[in-house]
Amino acid sequence: MHFVTRTPAPILALVVALAACTQVEQAGQDVVAVVEGEGACGAGPFETYVGQRVDALNDVELPAGSRVLFPTTPATMDMNPERLNVAVDGNDTITRVYCG
Repeated sequence: MHFVTRTPAPILALVVALAACTQVEQAGQDVVAVVEGEGACGAGPFETYVGQRVDALNDVELPAGSRVLFPTTPATMDMNPERLNVAVDGNDTITRVYCG
C-alpha cells in the first residue's frame, strides 16, 4: 500500500510567496552600511567602502569565500554568518557590506 503525501496548494503558495520576499533597494535612497554579525565574517573593516565605487576593492584582499554581488549576480540564498557579502548597485557603487 502506497500513500502519497501532497502539500495542500495554499500552503505551497505561501511557501513560494515567502521565498520570493527579498529586500529591494530603490534608486535615490541614501547609501547605508549594514553590518550584521560583524565578528563572524569580519565585515567591520570593510564598512568604510560603502558609498565608494567597487573599483576601490581592486587592491583589497577580501576574506576567503567573500562575494561581491552586482544587481545581476546570481547568488545562493543560504545563510552563512562567516561569509562577507559586498552589495554593489547598478552604478557600481558599494551599497552594503554584511555577513550572510
